[in-house]
Amino acid sequence: MKKTEYPSPEEFNALFIKACEDHQNQNYEAASASYEKLMYHFPEVPVLHYNFGLLLYECQAFDTALQSFKRAAQLQPADNDIIFNLALCCKQTGDIESAIKYYLEVLESEPESVDALYNAAGCFRELKYLAEAEQLYLRVLELVPDHFSANNNIAYVYHLLGKIEKAMFYFKKVLELRPDHKAAEHMVAALTGAEVAAPPKVYVKEVFDNYSEFYEKSLVEELQYTVPESIYEIVKKGTAWKKQFDCGLDLGCGTGLSGESFSGLVKELSGVDLSPKMIEIAREKGIYHSLVAADVNEFLTEDTRHYDFFLAADVFIYLGELEETFRLLRQRASTDALFCFSTESESGNGFSLRLTGRFAHSPGYIERIARDTGWKILEKHTSGIRREKDAWIEGDLWFLQIREV
Repeated sequence: MKKTEYPSPEEFNALFIKACEDHQNQNYEAASASYEKLMYHFPEVPVLHYNFGLLLYECQAFDTALQSFKRAAQLQPADNDIIFNLALCCKQTGDIESAIKYYLEVLESEPESVDALYNAAGCFRELKYLAEAEQLYLRVLELVPDHFSANNNIAYVYHLLGKIEKAMFYFKKVLELRPDHKAAEHMVAALTGAEVAAPPKVYVKEVFDNYSEFYEKSLVEELQYTVPESIYEIVKKGTAWKKQFDCGLDLGCGTGLSGESFSGLVKELSGVDLSPKMIEIAREKGIYHSLVAADVNEFLTEDTRHYDFFLAADVFIYLGELEETFRLLRQRASTDALFCFSTESESGNGFSLRLTGRFAHSPGYIERIARDTGWKILEKHTSGIRREKDAWIEGDLWFLQIREV
């Protein structure tokens, strides 16, 4: 039997140093080969499994990285760097409960680890354990009062909890730290009842980029969101418009929830959304003829196509003033086009920014701008838009066609 030849200490050090250099220089293939060779000969050395886990994490191979960090933790269980990276991997693989467990393990021996406190708070917030998130964010701010992200996130937590004064305090703190922060500026306006025509585009983009990974689960399972299906059923049963459409545009298409409902009724469906991350998810579904990450009005201004179907499901609640959008849609509409959309209900004759940061529109407002921009209202249906704090948000479903001059 041939004797296994182990690298000498000098050879081990040279190969390890080379692996680390390749790793640092992002020459991942070479670094990976070196780490794997070393682990083959020295499987009980924790730093090899740890470094290999870091490499895999950087390559976004999170499941495999998790196994490497677990092996490193078995060999060196008291190493908080390993435990912290285990938590990061669990979060990336969707196992948020385990991520919390590992972060709390780090905090047992390092109770003032700001990174562990902040990341654990984020996991609690994601799972809607808001009281736990609040306490950890407060602990971060005791240690680092000007921690921007902790101030921003605790403002969000207090907003969800309905603690408006505390939310206002921390949103204002965010603005002290970053006076140009448009999302905080928008939320202060919402919480103070300011009159706002439209939200900052960067606010909407950031909201949905951050929300994209959990968007469908949150809307469908938690908020019981059925607006696309409700609009679809009305379109399918209606008699005031045609039954099949040639070219449609899904405004604020998000991850494609609306497109999934209407792909059978529209021969060629395109989508536009301000959030690139939402567009990425929608593209994976393969239901759109084309997808563009852009502001709705800017897209309509530059677009040259004509459509016989427009859909805007829960989009106008993030736009505010709608007259320009209606006018641009009228320019892009064929003579028999159907325009379907939803709004949150508002009394009076205008629209307003609510405490939620979303806009509500009154029937009187929609009727006026429809008339002024060349649309006629065929039908309006009152409907629950989504559940929020165990109550339905009331809204309206609208169906419009071009008004003959």
